[in-house]
Amino acid sequence: MNKIIILIVASLLITACSIKEPRLSFGKKCVEKDNQVVYSYIWIWDKMVGLTANEATCELIEKN
Repeated sequence: MNKIIILIVASLLITACSIKEPRLSFGKKCVEKDNQVVYSYIWIWDKMVGLTANEATCELIEKN
């Protein structure tokens, strides 16, 4: 039951975002911003722009 509620709330949040063609990506991916590596397991990205986060950048966390 909790999963259904979470999916409904997530769908509502996605429809309210400013991204023209939103897409979801699951799995750990990382992106480097301001000399820091930011990671997430769920990414909301624009189909027209593309997803800048990837799995290879996550290796920078392990090196530090």
